[in-house]
Amino acid sequence: MSEAVRPLYEHPAFQKASGPALRPGGAELTARGLDLCGFGSGDRVADLGCGLGATLGLLTGRGLRALGLDASAEFLARARAELPGTPLLRARVEALPLADGGLDGLCCECVLSTLADPGPVLAEMARTLRSGGRLLLSDLYVRRPGAAGGIAGCAAGARPLEDMEDLLRRHGLRPLHVEDHSRALSELAGRLIFQHGSLDALRNLTGGGGCGRRDPRDLGYCLIIAAKEAS
Repeated sequence: MSEAVRPLYEHPAFQKASGPALRPGGAELTARGLDLCGFGSGDRVADLGCGLGATLGLLTGRGLRALGLDASAEFLARARAELPGTPLLRARVEALPLADGGLDGLCCECVLSTLADPGPVLAEMARTLRSGGRLLLSDLYVRRPGAAGGIAGCAAGARPLEDMEDLLRRHGLRPLHVEDHSRALSELAGRLIFQHGSLDALRNLTGGGGCGRRDPRDLGYCLIIAAKEAS
């Protein structure tokens, strides 16, 4: 794939600013979410869209049985080099090759906002989690009503926070904790501006393949912990 059409998170310039987590908040925000989930040692937790494996490292470090899934062969190869022995599968998040109710937890960070329709992924989450299992979700959201239509690029699927919570409930995933972490998004944007002079310069560098938008204030970043409802 040419550099010009790569999604922002695949571009070396973005990876330099974001670090191996490839998202706002990095490992610190993921650790906060894992604390809220309250997983016990040996729990089975899958990371959807595991990227370079930053979250998988946190999971194994806590004594959890971790599994990573990603559609990118390149990302999986790099994760495998960092985490030898950790199970990794190449799969689309809309069709998980996992058994019904076999997971104690799921992590899904900065993935849903890249999708036009998150419904199939949420259905797969509900299918593979056991009753009471926890979902750690962190993602971009739309802060200003009516701004969603002006957002392009890898944030085109971002939604207002209320819509995200409603989608979770409709798929049997009850939100337990909802936190705003938009400061982490601002800090990542600041690092990108420091490296490239402006976000416009970065968009030009990536051929417009970034999380483009009309106004930077349109987007925020959130952490949601949800529980699978009993069937």
